[in-house]
Amino acid sequence: MRVVFATAEVSPIAKTGGLGDVCGSLPKALKKLGHDVVIFMPFYRQARQWLEKSGEPVHQLLPTQTIAWAGWMGEATFLRANLPGTDIPIIFIANDYFYERDQIYRDLGGNDALLRYIFFCRAVIRGCELLDISPDLLHCHDWHTALLPVYLHSGLRGTRQFARTRSVFTIHNLNYQGLAGPDAFAMTGLHSRYWAPDALEHYGILNPMKAGILFADQVTTVSPTYARETQTAEHGAGLDGVLRAVSYKFHGILNGIDTEEWDPATDPLLPSHFDENTIGDKEKNKRALLKEAGLAYDAKTPVISLISRLVGQKGFQLLIPILERLLAAGAQAVILGSGESELEYALLRIAERNPERCRVWIGFDNALAHRIYAGADMLWMPSIYEPCGLNQMYALRYGTLPIVRLTGGLADTVIPFDGANLGQATGFGFPAESSLELYLATWIGMLNYKDPAVWNTLRSNGMACNFSWDRSAQEYELIYRWATG
Repeated sequence: MRVVFATAEVSPIAKTGGLGDVCGSLPKALKKLGHDVVIFMPFYRQARQWLEKSGEPVHQLLPTQTIAWAGWMGEATFLRANLPGTDIPIIFIANDYFYERDQIYRDLGGNDALLRYIFFCRAVIRGCELLDISPDLLHCHDWHTALLPVYLHSGLRGTRQFARTRSVFTIHNLNYQGLAGPDAFAMTGLHSRYWAPDALEHYGILNPMKAGILFADQVTTVSPTYARETQTAEHGAGLDGVLRAVSYKFHGILNGIDTEEWDPATDPLLPSHFDENTIGDKEKNKRALLKEAGLAYDAKTPVISLISRLVGQKGFQLLIPILERLLAAGAQAVILGSGESELEYALLRIAERNPERCRVWIGFDNALAHRIYAGADMLWMPSIYEPCGLNQMYALRYGTLPIVRLTGGLADTVIPFDGANLGQATGFGFPAESSLELYLATWIGMLNYKDPAVWNTLRSNGMACNFSWDRSAQEYELIYRWATG
């Protein structure tokens, strides 16, 4: 099939989280299956800077075009590069007003966020027309591209370019829906028929996410458990009824990871390589990590890590009240992240009070993240909700056992050790939003760390897990066939 990806992020060019990781990896796996993939994304300042730094060639495909709709217009310049390490084309849509900003999602207020992605959707359509791209399948990701299935329904399928095009809409995080007031509907350029409860209107608010769900031929999200959770009032973010209504076309497909980039046997960012058969060499990475962190090495002391955006969703309100108790009980902590200032401050204060036990880096450093995965013994992921999560997969690949709240993709990827399932277990887990339960799960991990036979079995189980995109791509291929069949 000819598959067009429309996405706000692509790793490593410009990303803030899992959306970028998926759209930087899934196209490669689909290409292996024989599909012809083209990616459209905005040409953010961050994308330009990454391409300049990397030396990846970029060229302009067409003279700058005027994109006009519903009394609005903007200029789009179409640029072409390749997804790094592949010949998969990325077509960037450049417009300095919309995308030349200091942050990918910098919002100027009002209806700015909605307008910049309506423009992106219209430019994707125009780009396909001008470049003679006739997709069999339009794969749209998150609310930024949710209007594309609506535009297909509203008349595009009557054109030569999109006559056979069907759509798949993937929800990466249901809590971000692109909401706007009813006055913003005119910006879409759609017929008034689409301002209705079975389209864009949701209790008087414009909701692109809802419309994408309703009008896409198939809908997916990033793990089976999250697909079930989002159909409940607790986790449905106001759209649980909509998702239950379309359950016949709604599927959870677990994300994968790039197993070539994340391979401890070949990772160029590690001080020492290892694999399942040389797991003892992981200890060299632990020594190097602790030296970098300014902490003393002790083979009997477990190092527990955390690599995350510092936001409430990630469960820091569960960890911060118990962190010093765990340090006093014999753990060392290595933390890398940035986000909400009050969380940054709380973690830095704990590190200041416990300089021999805790190191906190504020910010994000990809190379350091690799070294932490390789050098730590465990990884905290006490998320309040987690559509999929990739960090636990990276950790398992590097022989680092996750401590997770059993929600979303965390429940689908980590098998908690219960004392009787040593042959299958890959980490430690707890079900409730409770600091006490997180403390107990961590304590169980620390106790089992003292038993080398148990610990090495758990690490081997984790490293043997298959989280490659090849498996996920085959599931997406089936969804594509259902959408186009």
